[in-house]
Amino acid sequence: MIADADCRREALDWMILLQERPDDAEMRARFWQWRQAAACEAAWRELDHVGDVLRQACEVCPASPPYALRRWKSALPVAMATCVAAIFVAQAVLPIARADFATGTADIRRVRLADGSRVTLAPDSAIALDGARQVRVLRGTGFFEVRHDAAHPFRVTAGEAVATDLGTAFEVRRDGESAHIAVREGRVRASCEHGAVDPSDMQQGDIAELDCATRRVRKSSAPLSMIASWTQGQLIMVDRPLGEVVAALRPWHRGLLLARGSGMARHVTGVYDLRHPDRALAAIRRAHGAAVWQVTPWITVVTAD
Repeated sequence: MIADADCRREALDWMILLQERPDDAEMRARFWQWRQAAACEAAWRELDHVGDVLRQACEVCPASPPYALRRWKSALPVAMATCVAAIFVAQAVLPIARADFATGTADIRRVRLADGSRVTLAPDSAIALDGARQVRVLRGTGFFEVRHDAAHPFRVTAGEAVATDLGTAFEVRRDGESAHIAVREGRVRASCEHGAVDPSDMQQGDIAELDCATRRVRKSSAPLSMIASWTQGQLIMVDRPLGEVVAALRPWHRGLLLARGSGMARHVTGVYDLRHPDRALAAIRRAHGAAVWQVTPWITVVTAD
């Protein structure tokens, strides 16, 4: 049985909870109930196997001062979880070898295409070109300023979702197999490759979240200043879940950034400086009572209950 992505994420959460609350019988009962699903059992076995390897590595590590060793062992549950999280994330990322253009952490890249259109790639993003007027978003986010040609429509695909230019500037973000489309100028037609949802014409300020596999479409709107604000080094959030804020900081944060706790569902409003993600995390801690735990220089855990 192959573990699915949801069960993998849940397995990571269970690993940390079991270490934090080993005597909670009710929580442990819920954990065993969760493991009844075959995909979740597979995810747990996969996670537990890597955890064993990391525990063994700790046992044979070079001699360290007692205080340092105690600090390492006390952080081991989260360190194991975060290492495994990195493995799971790596399994989900499309090979960069398939990309024509890609960016790394905190890196923005501006590309001029052969037809005169321009693409601005957000950090940790990748695109592939399928001819002069079609782009595939393999990972992350792109902001497209299109040179309009009615006879040769410009198309951006993200999984099964398609954004077709009707004379505009727009953002497309790939979230797994779903897509986020937001229009800053002009118009865009949002649709699915195989007609899973009816095509929808979008105006400036319109936002569409498309999941073509489940035929789910969620429409909303936002001030134009919020759309692709990352191109100016800003993250503007209005009444959005705290977990979404942390997720938006990840491509700008060097190292692994994890979010945990029921408080991540709390809706917040704020403006954050993406060029200084540590300051943004400090602002989240002060304004929303979150805890920011620096496990190692490369691993940060944000919790909110």
